[in-house]
Amino acid sequence: MAQAFRISHGYYQPYFYWMFPIVVAREEGLFEKHGVELLVHDIVAGGQPEDKAGWYKEALDEGSRDFYFCCAWQGIYSTCQTGRGKIGAAVKSTLIKTFAIYTRPDTGIGDIEELASRGSPIAVNLNADAHYVTLKNLLEFVPEEKVKLAHIGGVEKCLEALMTKKVDAATLAGPYAEAAEAIGYKRLLPLSRTEPTLIVFNEALGQPAVTAFVSAINEAIGMIESNRPKYSERYKSEFREVVEKYLPLLAPYEKQILSKMTLPVWAGASALGKEEFREIHSFLMEQGLSVKGRGYEGVVEAGPQAPS
Repeated sequence: MAQAFRISHGYYQPYFYWMFPIVVAREEGLFEKHGVELLVHDIVAGGQPEDKAGWYKEALDEGSRDFYFCCAWQGIYSTCQTGRGKIGAAVKSTLIKTFAIYTRPDTGIGDIEELASRGSPIAVNLNADAHYVTLKNLLEFVPEEKVKLAHIGGVEKCLEALMTKKVDAATLAGPYAEAAEAIGYKRLLPLSRTEPTLIVFNEALGQPAVTAFVSAINEAIGMIESNRPKYSERYKSEFREVVEKYLPLLAPYEKQILSKMTLPVWAGASALGKEEFREIHSFLMEQGLSVKGRGYEGVVEAGPQAPS
């Protein structure tokens, strides 16, 4: 099929687990099948910046990336804060149920109450899912003044900080949570999350391009489900590369980590619902973490055209 849509993708390999359907769609030729030419380049070798909203806006403005994957909180915050981007799809997976706060055995921290009483900061990624899910869960039963967070960087950086004793606790998810458990770290608190991962697109792409892209992703999700042993091995091979390039501290434990690693299950990508948008946006507003922005109608349903 002749290429109808050219879409640029910035890939950050330590976050492969969120974007694995994209990896599969690309390798299986599904983007081409749906009329998408995906242009891939690596990004942020040194880690993501703290101002991700501005970083995402700059990428959309410059056309260096035509979409980005992010948690629902970050996606709503960024589109409201900068006035750029359209939330084109929401994707749920079992990954959203893997978040938890971990500590090393040598800290002697027995539970989350003791962690809060000590005033020990929890390593999270500022304005990302780990930040919001930690804050949302802890505020249910820990006084706000006792919630201490350390904005370390991406989840791989948080695990590294925990391993090197820069912090005594970290919020981890996905393969990094599995790695922590495999090497004997203690799970202090599982964190409840139902909010999906979002795909935010450059408005200039137009709805036909977004539809074609999402169709390729959904076909990839179907392929993963139809042959989980095959794609489990591919998932693990991507993790091996991450260990080699970004987390060599885990290399001695790689075999035991991989033996416990599971391939996530993804639901098909669909539109973000109005009530879910409003619930997430209200939480952000209450915590002083977002501005009013364009609202659901402007960010999800219509999405104004990007400036020329």
